[in-house]
Amino acid sequence: MLNINAKAFVPQSFVERVVTPRSAIYRYHLILPTHSVCDTSQAEATFNNLHTLLAKRWLCSSIQGGLGEEPLHLFLSSFFDGMENVLFSARRLNSSSAILLSRSILSLTSAIASISAFNEASGFLIHIDMPRESRADIALRLRAAWDDFFECVCEDFRVTSFGYASASYGSVSGGRYGGTYCHYFFLSLAPCSSSFEALMMHYTRSFPFSFFRIVQVNAIVPFICNPRIPVGIVVSVGEKAKEKLLSDGKCDKTFPLLFSPFNVSETSGSLAEFEELFLSFLKDSNTFWDRTFVVHIDIQICKISDQEIQPIPVWDIIQFIAHLSEDTATSVLGVSFSDDTIEEGILLNVPHKEGNACYLNATLKGILDEGKSLDICNTCYGQIPAYIKRPMTFIQFESVHKEFGKWMTVNYDPIPLTRMVFADAANNFAKVRYYLRNRTVGEKILLMIDSQGDIFAAELRTGTVFALPKCFGDISGPIKNTVFTAMLTSSFRGYLSCIIVVEDILSFEGNDLREMSFPERWQYVEKMLLDDQLSRPHANRDQVVILRTSYARFDKTEQVLKHPPLEHPTLGLVFVPQLTQNEGKKTLLYSWVPPESITARFLVGKIEEVPDTNGEIKRAWLQVRKKDKECVFYNEEYADYSLDAHRLLESGFVVECLLRRSDDGAHWWEIIKDYDATQGKWADSYDFVEKLVHIPGLTYEEMSWLLKAHSFKCGRCQTVSDVGKTNPRHQMYWCQKCWEETGHGDCLYCGRLCCMGKIDVCSKRFYCDNCWGIFYSKNVNAEVGYVVPPPPNASFPTQVLTRCISLLIDVINPRAPTNDVLELCCGGAVTRKWIKNKSTCYIGFDLKSSVVEAMTELISSLQDEIPDMSKYDVICADAFSPDLWTHHITKIHSRQFHTITIFAGFHHAFDTEKKIRHLIGSIANTLVPQGMFLGCFFDISTIYEKGEITNDLFTLEWSDDFRPRNGHHFFLSIQDEPKKKMNVISIDFLVAVAQEYRLSVVPEACLTFLEILDNDPNFTKKFSKSEKDYLWAMRAFAFRKDGSPQVNVSHKANNSNDEGR
Repeated sequence: MLNINAKAFVPQSFVERVVTPRSAIYRYHLILPTHSVCDTSQAEATFNNLHTLLAKRWLCSSIQGGLGEEPLHLFLSSFFDGMENVLFSARRLNSSSAILLSRSILSLTSAIASISAFNEASGFLIHIDMPRESRADIALRLRAAWDDFFECVCEDFRVTSFGYASASYGSVSGGRYGGTYCHYFFLSLAPCSSSFEALMMHYTRSFPFSFFRIVQVNAIVPFICNPRIPVGIVVSVGEKAKEKLLSDGKCDKTFPLLFSPFNVSETSGSLAEFEELFLSFLKDSNTFWDRTFVVHIDIQICKISDQEIQPIPVWDIIQFIAHLSEDTATSVLGVSFSDDTIEEGILLNVPHKEGNACYLNATLKGILDEGKSLDICNTCYGQIPAYIKRPMTFIQFESVHKEFGKWMTVNYDPIPLTRMVFADAANNFAKVRYYLRNRTVGEKILLMIDSQGDIFAAELRTGTVFALPKCFGDISGPIKNTVFTAMLTSSFRGYLSCIIVVEDILSFEGNDLREMSFPERWQYVEKMLLDDQLSRPHANRDQVVILRTSYARFDKTEQVLKHPPLEHPTLGLVFVPQLTQNEGKKTLLYSWVPPESITARFLVGKIEEVPDTNGEIKRAWLQVRKKDKECVFYNEEYADYSLDAHRLLESGFVVECLLRRSDDGAHWWEIIKDYDATQGKWADSYDFVEKLVHIPGLTYEEMSWLLKAHSFKCGRCQTVSDVGKTNPRHQMYWCQKCWEETGHGDCLYCGRLCCMGKIDVCSKRFYCDNCWGIFYSKNVNAEVGYVVPPPPNASFPTQVLTRCISLLIDVINPRAPTNDVLELCCGGAVTRKWIKNKSTCYIGFDLKSSVVEAMTELISSLQDEIPDMSKYDVICADAFSPDLWTHHITKIHSRQFHTITIFAGFHHAFDTEKKIRHLIGSIANTLVPQGMFLGCFFDISTIYEKGEITNDLFTLEWSDDFRPRNGHHFFLSIQDEPKKKMNVISIDFLVAVAQEYRLSVVPEACLTFLEILDNDPNFTKKFSKSEKDYLWAMRAFAFRKDGSPQVNVSHKANNSNDEGR
């Protein structure tokens, strides 16, 4: 019986032209599923694989046009022009999934011996370098590669058949996630061919197209033209995972693989041994691949470490195995970890999610029943997209890990600019020139080019290494033995496109450049003519391209922020120092992010509906990672979100939240993006989020000040301070401290800046020489001896009060300046005395509005007597309120006073000890050095022993438990007026508190009213006994504020003897 598939190749007449060897190629197409199934059962059919393909019409001949080059060209064009990365079930009806070109006719009637020879023929499998993502445009590139392949093998008669096939990993449904696709050329060789090693070397050198690997496989046609997975790989990591895996099933073959995380050479040697054994298994196997052979790879971990180095991630081993599986058209069915071997960042299989075949304590039966395959290009580990990673040889694995081990111990992350580091940053910015760039949002990596020009990268966060395509673009020349720091980020040109932004260079052609200044280092990058964000070509055959960032001077900050790159996401700025070290210390990189753009990542713990929102608003409770990597709720905080904005959000997702703040310091979180469990995103740590919340970042204005910090570097002590001035003699900026140390400063009293003067030894405040002269001067223009006349019909206490105050002022006037006067509880009795005293500034406070109005009228009526350029004012306010000194006095008089008086109502301050201490402390703080505090009060202690008094002038009463000390009170009535409650003023306590605030007693002025009047030669009135008792109880006091100019300066900045004069 003649196979209909062979009819097209039967010569129809003897007159037909003789078929040339080149055209004697028989064309077949295969209709097989792109995603092969795992079938470990033994085939029941007695026929071998080729018979099965023919009998089930999975292998069919192309009958159009007969033999010859033109029909062959049409056959190939019709096949390759419709190729795309989709599952076979999603292709058009009757489309082919593979092709087979043979030098002999394949039919069911062929001789058993010839069919067996065809089945058993060994050959080569070539994994082609093609785009692997779903729906990728591969038709043109694949056809160009096939034409090159065809030219190499069509005239080689050692090749008995050759063809193309594809395979997919991860997806079996053809849904939104389409899996990863690999493309293969294959060829089978005649048994009498020369050594396969020599042929492999020949084809490796002669194939002009790009490919990953050439593998020798026994029975190549049944191996690749098979609806089953020929070899299924299961991996166990650790002894516990191995025991669990084999507890329910048995594998056909086991390969041990010793993994030493801290010994690169030992691990690399183990990988080389495993690769050799696995490839030998494919090459020397005596099977026709009529079922799926299950191979177990036993990763045995040896964690002995003699030095503190970053360990090799176990995922690098999984990645190596998966890439080897892709190169050999086999499939990793699953990877099983145990609790003690799974690393942070490894994502486990999620039900109903394809592509990830990682399990925890899985059995062999469970893995096979799942029916999944590991898609290494779409399984996340770390933050680097897996689809840009290329396979590495075991030799590259060792050399790359060793090279990166030299650089990965250094911290390349810039320090965020916050209030906590502001002072140190200002010091660095002042002493070292900084350059700035846009802060790229992405993952920090190290980029290395080896001696062969191959490109590799290492993710700093996880330590994993991987190869990259040759994606440098048009550069000035080959780059070798060079290491860069870079940032990998997404591109706005496509959802799978990535950009590697080179930010610095560490080594060039084997020479360490880290000790060079940054401009010298960056010249190496610029001379390479790497594309930047403006010159990058639009077309790019790879998923990733390498660009260089753009740097600017610090004075271009605003332009850099306003014109960010349009190719990739950026946020904020990064500042790079010109010098690597300064003054023996390493200079630091800094980064700045606008406070309104600070984000953090959280794990969603639970989701609830917000009451009274009809389910439209939901609440996600936020979790963070603790030090033990467990997730806990972050301070019971949550984020409310609209269901329309994040409809798929559920517990276990990672959300990126924007930190919002209100004016009162409160904060809340706003969800801006969410990631499911398969996207490999991690929640931030508790400490990281705490710093974001509680350590404020710098505003744009504060950051801009830092860039100008060099202009505030003191030329004398080298510290940074914006309180200073340029020294005209030395023509350099000096800080305030150096001005003060050299006799200069900002005068606290007159407000002059950077003037000559001295520091007060007591208060450590600076005053200019002119003000020090004022503090030690006296008012020479005062009318000494002038006594304020009492008001008409004034009572005896008022008469003696006005006279005694006038005499007291005359006593003080030659001992202290009295130009700036503050009078508390003024009452208006002696305002005229201060005018006659020629005081240039007088401010009075009284609680009675009638008194304030009367004094205002009096001042207006005496304008002719008030000195020019003087200021007299009266304010209605409570002299004993806590905010008097901060809300009233500072607004109307910004400097200190020479004299402060309180001649009435002083006892009101003695309600509590806290109140009197606040008053005395405020008075001391408001006085200039050598300033005076005057007053008078009724001293009950002088007449307490006489008992309660009632006479024609005054009456005294107190309770039975009364004592003449603080906290007690008595009642005083003068000339039949209503009784007034008076707090006891203890003179001893008053003196003690005053001394605490550096107020010293002036004995000459501490007299009773009787003593003051007795010393007045112009006062001749005789007093009655009751009047003498009253005058003896009324006591005046005076305190002088301690202070003197500091003469000798003991501390000199930088041991300098220059006084700056």
